[in-house]
Parts: sequence; structure tokens; C-alpha cells
Amino acid sequence: MKIENLPFEKFQGTGNDFIILDFFEFEFLDLHQHEFIERMCDRRFGIGADGLIAVCKEDGYDFRMKYLNSDGRFSTFCGNGSRCASSYVAQKLNLKTLNFIAADGPHSAWIKDNFVSVKMQDIQNYEQTPFGPLIQSGSPHLIREVPNPSMVDVFTQGKKLRYDFSTEGANINFVSNNNGFIQIATYERGVEDKTLSCGTGITASAYFYAVKNGVQGDIVQTIESEGGTLTVSLHLEGKIATNVILSGPAEWVYSGFYPMNPIR
Repeated sequence: MKIENLPFEKFQGTGNDFIILDFFEFEFLDLHQHEFIERMCDRRFGIGADGLIAVCKEDGYDFRMKYLNSDGRFSTFCGNGSRCASSYVAQKLNLKTLNFIAADGPHSAWIKDNFVSVKMQDIQNYEQTPFGPLIQSGSPHLIREVPNPSMVDVFTQGKKLRYDFSTEGANINFVSNNNGFIQIATYERGVEDKTLSCGTGITASAYFYAVKNGVQGDIVQTIESEGGTLTVSLHLEGKIATNVILSGPAEWVYSGFYPMNPIR
């Protein structure tokens, strides 16, 4: 079906914002049109977002999440994006618990008002690199410990590290831990800028400090980003983290229509 104006929802989770497209009835946009999607996500010429999510029907699940960064290209798992997508689908289907599948496999979500928790994949270990620990928490995250993330030039330093690390690159997290108070600032590949929050980066940082401090068993850690606070709970045995859950607010911002042939 050809349409002139593209219906969308705008959601945000601690300042990490997303365009959500509802593909439950039909897919009205080819997601391989990366230049068009990049323009939709542009903060000056489009709607403005860190990424775009299509929620689709999937047998055996409540939905499938397809995630693209603001460069218009498919990416790996997005923690805050999954919480926003879960919030939207929960309202649509009138559910409080959901099972969905994303690029990295199956997930569960629990929704209470605007508070959304998502079960992440297990974390098996981390790789020590010359640039810092690399942790796979749905997406690759490089950890850089600093005295104060708010004092770091995240764009300049993050961009350099993102490409120095490897051709594919990684998300770069500048983190500090002051007596259990963890702060973070993240440069995200695909967005190619600092974001106000990053769910997979926050998950990776909580895991890193638990391992570094030799903590075992059930752990609950809150982490502060510029966009707000998220909570990570996990069970740690050795360096293997299971029952990893990311929790925090996910809020609808507005609904709208975007022209399929925007004026240039």
C-alpha cells in the first residue's frame, strides 16, 4: 500500500529518543532506504531521534523489534529503544508483560505505567583491549574510566576511540564510580555523537564495576546519565551475568505524520 504521509510515534527513555513505526498491519516503508531514514532522524531537517524502531508481528512473540541507528542503517540491540518499543506495544495490545525478539535474540519486558523493565541477554565475560574493557551487552561497549564524565569532551574523544578501536567500531562509555555512585556519558556509533543515555552502555558499566569490585550473587545498581537514572539488576557468578534486567522510565512524546516525499 502506497501512502503519502508516514504515521509515527515518538518515544524517549531518559533522553534517548526514538521514532517508532507500527508494522503490525503492513510494512509501509522499506527499511533499507537508509538516506530517507537518516533524514527522518535528523534534528534539523526531520523529526529528530537517536534511532528508528519498527515493531512487527512475529509468530511465537508479541512483536519483533527492528532497530536502525540515526544513520539509517540496521544496528545491534538497543536497551532504551527496546523499553520504548515495549511501552508502545504494551499500550497497543493492552498487556503488562511482553515477549519479543530483536537482533540479538528473545527478550521479555514488564510495564507498569511509564516504568519499563527489559530482560537483557546474559553477559559471559569481557575482553581486555589496549583501549579498555570491551563488553558485549547486546551491543559492543568500550569502558573508559574517568574522574568525571561530565567534564569529558565525549564527541571528540569518543569519535576518535570509536574508529581507533576497530573498523566496525564500538560504543564508547566514559564512566566514574565514586563510592558506588556511577555516572556515565556515551558516544554511540551509528548516531556518531553523544547521547543523553544508553541502555546497553549502562548495562555494560554496571556489569564491569561488579566484576571489578569482586561482587557476586544478586546485584542492583543505579547509574546516572545526563538524561536520567536507570537501574540494572543481575546475578553474577564469576564473570558470568544472568537475569540481567534494565529498568527505568519510557515515555510517549508525540504522534505525527512524516511526508514520504519531504520538501528539500
